[in-house]
Amino acid sequence: MEGLLDAGPPRAIPSDIPFVSLEGPFWVASDGILIFSDVVEQNGPAAKIYRFDPRTRAFSTLPYPGSPTSTNGLAVDAQGRLVACERWNGALTRISRSERQVLAEHAPTGQSLNAPNDLTIRRDGNIYFSDTTWGSRPGTHAPTAIYRLAPDGTLSVAFQADMPNGVVLSPDGNTLYVGSDAQDRLWRLPVAADGSVGNPEPFGLAASNPQARLHVPDGLCVDDRGRLYVANNSTEVSAILVFDSAGHFAGHIAFPAPPSNCSFGGADRRTLYVTTLHAVYEVPMRTPGLP
Repeated sequence: MEGLLDAGPPRAIPSDIPFVSLEGPFWVASDGILIFSDVVEQNGPAAKIYRFDPRTRAFSTLPYPGSPTSTNGLAVDAQGRLVACERWNGALTRISRSERQVLAEHAPTGQSLNAPNDLTIRRDGNIYFSDTTWGSRPGTHAPTAIYRLAPDGTLSVAFQADMPNGVVLSPDGNTLYVGSDAQDRLWRLPVAADGSVGNPEPFGLAASNPQARLHVPDGLCVDDRGRLYVANNSTEVSAILVFDSAGHFAGHIAFPAPPSNCSFGGADRRTLYVTTLHAVYEVPMRTPGLP
């Protein structure tokens, strides 16, 4: 199936850093670097955001106010500001001029968020993020869900789901894809011109190929053809499954370790960067894609 995707073999990027639990890869095109989180729980001392420069093949730490902080999903907005999901802090934040701004830490009901996990940003500034219980601090929190943070700062529930995880937009920004690792399911939701989200429908369920079986779907990314890449963070699958925009199985990329998340990057956007527990992998691709 790899041939159908024109994907080369995954290669681990050498590093002397003892990574603990990698997540949240995001290609920052303006700087030509990959950023990702080492999700050490409970804001442990090793919880950091790293950057990888493919030109020098070097890893370094990305400064983050209030470190150590257990971050997960990362993105950069149109103004070049880092937006991060802080798991243990239960917050969605934005970093501007080295200052941390909390964008969301309470649901519209007033209940605290659990542990924001993954996010995606639309070109118009709408932010969609998942809130799940993985890595959450003790206490009573809001039900798990996908949230939409509008450009005016209004927070709303986009989709109530049990343990949502990966979230990503289609290349045109008109479809939102969501996965649940607890339910082993994917959905797609229409996104209106104003960023509001419509009713969900199941996605990628009709495949009969045994290689198309989802198990612990984690991070998501898309290529320029609108195909959805699903990291299955499970030793039973240990692969990225790919579905076309109609939900048909398009292939799979096997990994030596369970993949947690993915992002297209590189100068030509033809490198698929994939995080696993202890390493970052590169996969050469013919079709370019998005973070």
